Amino acid sequence: MVMNKYRKYVMTEEDSLFDEEWIKDFEEEDKEYSMFNEVEVNNIKVTFLYTNKRNELEKISEKQIELSNSNVIKKEELIKIIKGNDKLDKIKYKLISILIYNFSLKNDDLKYFLKNTDSYDFMNSLKNIDDYRLTDSINCLQDVNNLYILFTEDDKKIGVKDTKRIKFSIVKGKTRRRK
Repeated sequence: MVMNKYRKYVMTEEDSLFDEEWIKDFEEEDKEYSMFNEVEVNNIKVTFLYTNKRNELEKISEKQIELSNSNVIKKEELIKIIKGNDKLDKIKYKLISILIYNFSLKNDDLKYFLKNTDSYDFMNSLKNIDDYRLTDSINCLQDVNNLYILFTEDDKKIGVKDTKRIKFSIVKGKTRRRK
């Protein structure tokens, strides 16, 4: 910087180059740590757990779903996922529970989490099927977020209709009279 005759500092071209390089260096260094920034949840892994009548785990299946709104699992999406996966190998299953694991740790708290993981709980159980709001997650830990849907084998078989039969018995003979 150079001082002119009016006692004001004027930046020279050399000074402006220095400022730009400092910004570029900062941006390059910041890129290295961008994986620890918090970002919105746009997709989530869904794990289906199927149990038999004896409560033994029979099958596990997984799939990745894209959320229509960031950080929100809509009620309609949840119903569609449940209805689309309640039948497997010609066996009907009924819903037991829905659990959501949302790793909602702030990047500043990561070092405390690594020292004591027991003091953090990221699992929530859904009591009602409704819209569920997720919190932002650390970018490199997005894959940890999961939606667990637990099914148990239903007594009803697919394709078998439960029709109650009504039998009429007509008594042949006289009608009773009142006395």
